[in-house]
Amino acid sequence: MIEFAQTPDVHFFLCRQCRAHIALTQDLVFMDMRMGAYFLRSAVNVHVGDDPMDYRTLGDCTIADAYCHRCKMQLGWMFAGVPEFVQVGVLDFNIIVRVGNVLLYPCKLLYWDGSQILYAYTHQPVEDSSRESFSDG
Repeated sequence: MIEFAQTPDVHFFLCRQCRAHIALTQDLVFMDMRMGAYFLRSAVNVHVGDDPMDYRTLGDCTIADAYCHRCKMQLGWMFAGVPEFVQVGVLDFNIIVRVGNVLLYPCKLLYWDGSQILYAYTHQPVEDSSRESFSDG
């Protein structure tokens, strides 16, 4: 399992259930709170299932449900198949989509802001954020 440095300069998302490290905030492309999603360039400790039912099409792309590698909770979905060049319009953004891009649900994530753990969706502190090693399940 990949873990990010727990320092004030490093901000990242964690799985809300097991606190596995999921993505650096620097990989965040945009947040769409109306859609309830974060679009990220990449994520770690996330996998897609082998079940064909986990895969579907979105326009010309193939997407798959994305799960936390440690606890298996569904966190969102990942682009698993993308034609050579695909541009997706979301709100006022045009985004070039690549295999490995992920869309994660903030309600399934926590956020390390450099000093404490917050709920990603509300940015309210998590009561037990003072745990010394919050990446252990």
